[in-house]
Amino acid sequence: MRRFRFVRMAGLFPLAIGFLLAAGLSVLAEPATLDESNIAEVVDPIMKEWLDHGGAGAVVVVVDRERSLLSKGYGVADKEASRPFTADRTLVRPGSISKLFTGIAVMQLVEEGKLDLDKDVSDYAGFSIPTPPGGRPVTLRLLLTHRAGFEEHFKDLFSRSVEPMPLSAWVTKSLPLRIFPNGDVTAYSNYGMALAGYVVERVSGESFVDYVERHILAPLRMERATFRQPLPEALGPMMAKGYRGRGLPPVDYFETIAAAPAGALTATGEDMGRFMRALLSGGELDGARILPSARLEQMLTLAEPGAEVGLVFILRRLGGVDAAGHGGGTQAFFSDLELFRDKGLGVFVSRDGFSDQPQPQDIARALADRIAPREAFSAVSPADPRLAGAYQGSRRAQTNFLSVLALVGQQVIRVEADGGLTLRPAFWPFGAGRAMKPVGANVFEGSSGWRFSAVLGSEPYFNGGAQRLERASWPIDARWVVPAFAASVAFALLSLLAWPLAALWRRWRKRSSRLPAADRHRLAFVRSALLVDLLVVGALIMLAVRNDASLLNDSFDPALIAIYVLAWLGVVGAAFAVFVAVDFWRRRVGGRWTRLHQSGLAASGLIIAYVFLIFHIAGTTLNY
Repeated sequence: MRRFRFVRMAGLFPLAIGFLLAAGLSVLAEPATLDESNIAEVVDPIMKEWLDHGGAGAVVVVVDRERSLLSKGYGVADKEASRPFTADRTLVRPGSISKLFTGIAVMQLVEEGKLDLDKDVSDYAGFSIPTPPGGRPVTLRLLLTHRAGFEEHFKDLFSRSVEPMPLSAWVTKSLPLRIFPNGDVTAYSNYGMALAGYVVERVSGESFVDYVERHILAPLRMERATFRQPLPEALGPMMAKGYRGRGLPPVDYFETIAAAPAGALTATGEDMGRFMRALLSGGELDGARILPSARLEQMLTLAEPGAEVGLVFILRRLGGVDAAGHGGGTQAFFSDLELFRDKGLGVFVSRDGFSDQPQPQDIARALADRIAPREAFSAVSPADPRLAGAYQGSRRAQTNFLSVLALVGQQVIRVEADGGLTLRPAFWPFGAGRAMKPVGANVFEGSSGWRFSAVLGSEPYFNGGAQRLERASWPIDARWVVPAFAASVAFALLSLLAWPLAALWRRWRKRSSRLPAADRHRLAFVRSALLVDLLVVGALIMLAVRNDASLLNDSFDPALIAIYVLAWLGVVGAAFAVFVAVDFWRRRVGGRWTRLHQSGLAASGLIIAYVFLIFHIAGTTLNY
């Protein structure tokens, strides 16, 4: 809320008073009601903008407890066939919204007395999930609140295979380390939810896919919704093509997800509307009950203050309205489900592909603003200066080569003079950044409606959604690591490019090198080690440019082993480069520029080796 200075000029005083009265009356006005006509007035312009900025197709469904208020497709589901996107006959992949179904399946079995939320999951899973010293055993409660502490797992998550890997094989093969074993850090985990689904499978005696179909989808008559992979023959032709956008080719295969309980749902918008109506009605729809209302209420209760997580559900405030729901993303589909329970409304959005403007959550935020204007926070405490610094998310890989993603994902938080915060990527701290204004005691909100809460202590951190932002320690602080690494790679590349050019120059000038043959050989070895470093960096850049998670499977293992071997050779080469640099200065080999150049090569090799080691690019594990 902007603050206005007092205007002493008599001619402007009545205008100022009128403006303030109008603003006050708008806040005190009754919240607007929503019906079919004014919902479309909110949604249609946003979706038009999204299509105009490159979006392919999408579906938006808004329901109350009794009926659908808006059920509409936008754009096309198949560009080549000019097939329109519809709410009733176009299938989308809601991604992690699937987790809500997994949570309900768990709570059904809890209600039947077959599962205990606080029992060691190892007793149900049939294999041991280690508890690090001083940690807590993994329980279903920890899994459903994303507090089991697993590091992020990527391998075999998406596949081009027609048939998915059996869930039992995936959870046993993919068990990640627990980097937060005390159960007190929220760290979103696909693996954790897949494990919960596997427990459903083990205890019920049915496959997870069969269980959800029999106990949730069929009772709610979600006839065009399934966890089956590949799709049943009757549903296959309804699947929207995956248009990723941003210059990327379409996903020309069905995204098979081995961690089915974490994200394998396929459904139409209308079926998701039926699901939302059941949730809004306390777990019942058209006489069919999938969960007792008390159990659903348990899922919709905060697990701990400030964490914004219940049992699976993400609980937050959009504008002036409390919301409960979940987002979801695959390689091509980006979705959001929000329930405004106090208002009896549910919103589901699924978009096929990227677009510059706007995001799936913007529909729910726009409707929330129509229902109830954002609160005016006129007197809030400014941000504590101790909050400034570099932060990384708790949802991260930490012990394998993909920990480098946490490096590039770090955020620098700056405390501003107006009491708010600004977030910028730590590896590129330029530009305007994202402004976060204080809206409560240590609570901050951005222009998009995203909020997080600060927790002050010996080491401040932020809670937001289903993860924590915590301080990045100095050894991995991207503010120095990324520039130092980039400069080292650039120096190494320029040196390697200059090497043959210098040789050609000497040959043209008919001059020979003044270095002894043994020292030339040492220099050649150092440069070869740097060439190996650059090959590793190039391979990782190529993998990032491909941006295809389906590549991360067993067939990638030989390439990964080669990257590991080359990275370790680079580490050894860096040690040798330091030895050569010290020896050159000790023996005063060549001129000063020669020795300075060799010192630069040694420093570059050391920085690159440091990054390879600390981010496990020089690694050993094939479980990531």
